[in-house]
Amino acid sequence: MSKCITTARRMSFFKSIRQKMCRWRQKYKKHLIVILGIYCVYYIHTIYNREVEYIFVNENTEKKCELPNLDAHDNSVMKFFHRLNPIQCDKSTDLVFVDSLGYLQVNNTAVYEAGHAFVSCSYSVINRKGDYNVEKEPEVRFLKPVYVHADFFLVKCKTDKNAIAYEKLHHSIDYKSRRRQFNFLNESNEQLNVYIFGLDSLSRLAAERTIPQTLRYVEQNLGGYIMKGQTKVGVNTFPNLVSLLTGKVCYSKELPSYEEILDPFPFIWKNFSASGYATLLAEDSPGMGSFTYWKGFKEQPCLHYMRPYYLAMKKFGLPDVNSGLLEWENSNIRFLHRSALCIGNTPKHKILMNYYRQFIEMYGNTRKFALSWLTDLTHEYDNIVQLADNDFKLFFKWMKESGKLSNSTLILMSDHGIMQNKIKNTIAGRTENRMPLFAIVIPPHIKSKYPHLHRNLKTNTKRLTTVFDAHETLVDILESNFERSKESVEKLKKLPRGISLFTEIPERRSCNDAEIPGDYCVCNSYEPINNDDKISKELAEFLVSYINKDLTKHKKKCAKLKLSKIKDTYLVKSNLQRREEREEFSIRNLFFQPDLGGKTYLSVIETVPGYALFEATIRSHDSFDVIGRVNRANKYGNQSSCIHDKLAEPFCYCNKASRTGLI
Repeated sequence: MSKCITTARRMSFFKSIRQKMCRWRQKYKKHLIVILGIYCVYYIHTIYNREVEYIFVNENTEKKCELPNLDAHDNSVMKFFHRLNPIQCDKSTDLVFVDSLGYLQVNNTAVYEAGHAFVSCSYSVINRKGDYNVEKEPEVRFLKPVYVHADFFLVKCKTDKNAIAYEKLHHSIDYKSRRRQFNFLNESNEQLNVYIFGLDSLSRLAAERTIPQTLRYVEQNLGGYIMKGQTKVGVNTFPNLVSLLTGKVCYSKELPSYEEILDPFPFIWKNFSASGYATLLAEDSPGMGSFTYWKGFKEQPCLHYMRPYYLAMKKFGLPDVNSGLLEWENSNIRFLHRSALCIGNTPKHKILMNYYRQFIEMYGNTRKFALSWLTDLTHEYDNIVQLADNDFKLFFKWMKESGKLSNSTLILMSDHGIMQNKIKNTIAGRTENRMPLFAIVIPPHIKSKYPHLHRNLKTNTKRLTTVFDAHETLVDILESNFERSKESVEKLKKLPRGISLFTEIPERRSCNDAEIPGDYCVCNSYEPINNDDKISKELAEFLVSYINKDLTKHKKKCAKLKLSKIKDTYLVKSNLQRREEREEFSIRNLFFQPDLGGKTYLSVIETVPGYALFEATIRSHDSFDVIGRVNRANKYGNQSSCIHDKLAEPFCYCNKASRTGLI
């Protein structure tokens, strides 16, 4: 009987539950439908707004490369660029510091200014445990300056009441331990240091927009050479850096399996190390490490390796850049009293640069090979790197003025252009992504002793180049082989994949010669147009009008130019053909198509008075627009002696009044 009652109660209970659930469903049914509807709309909206990269492939990779004439301030990309407010970090001063000899000591002045009568400080050495973990040694108290036999250590200071007054991760260069372990050799006039300073995802043209001070200093003050035809050979950082450092094609049988650790790869820093060089590898973003993109390294790749520093910041909960706020910073919006790029009182990029500087200083005249790679400034955002422009310039200025470049080669480079699809899909962006920044500086005494190097490097700034060429250049520097570059490769039937930048690169070089895949080839070709054609005449008249407009402010001194003759007209063919079948799906693509930018022409004209030859690349897209600058193609002597405007002088022909001094 009791069993039946229990069963009835259970049935009544479950019936009650079902009734309550039924009422709940009826009550909230409309809410669920609304929520589901909102989710569906959001999902579809997300797909619709997803910017998918348009895939363009160069179909003419076998012919001589005609480099595209690009404008750093092209309208299609300038709409994404704007000026940002300067970086502002905390005003606090570190309570401890590492001096120029590598000794850690308390900054008593900073302690006093912070309002502390006394602090007791200790350090804990950070040890690397593979490429993905670090460990902290027990604390060691110090009262007087102490040399820490490690590159990275966590410093903690407490007040007399045992309250933590200071806690920060510090870096140094443990050169004393390394000198006991290795037989280093000294630099010399012929055995040069190599300093590679890398910036992720930065095209040459983007660099002209964002770090103009740095580029001007490298080119004008350091006598550097900026390669205008530098082209990437892989999609992202890893394949481009691997080819730079090995001279091999990534993901090919030329190299060991990239699915395993990278220790067996023939990285050139191993060759420099074997030749008595101290070596350094520093990156600022461990989550996007160039080499930990795969399995990383089992053994530490270089004598000094900065990855453990950033791993320790994360593991021990130390302050780091708030990446979530960087997007707002890129739009000039700040939610904090300081910049999102700061770690305490220091911009994050300067931490890496300070480590680089310590390496250069503490090894003195020892041969040095260093490679650094800054990612946080450039990888995701197109504007932020401008905030470091002055810091970069000052770093290179310090190198020069302290004599650190006397026996050194400096390379400022990137791997590719911006990776954001909104920019890559623009007319200019499609090419910019394929053409990274690459500049090289060599000592003046090397140029004087081997004058052909200057001639070849200057010529090569306008030739098709890649990281394969940069690798061969590093080999020449390692071997102090500056004479080999006198030999011409022009006569070779098949050009080598990599040609040292010290050697003149043949004008006939094609993307196939340089083993640049069609996906990344930027080379144009030129199709002649009859000078009597209507378009030739229209282009010529536009170009004369464009030049006269630029001379408006000098119209009292400079004669108005007139067309004398049309010399040449060409249709510039980019050879980039869209490959829709390789693109990801997005509803957006059903409604929008990439802007192909109309047609592009090269016009060469002669004007009078003065018989000046001018050439310009002109885009025809609803109207005419000059891409880049108008170039004077012949000498003009003293034709423009009546004005002192470097930009206008090539176009000015002083009129009679200005020549006779009446104006």
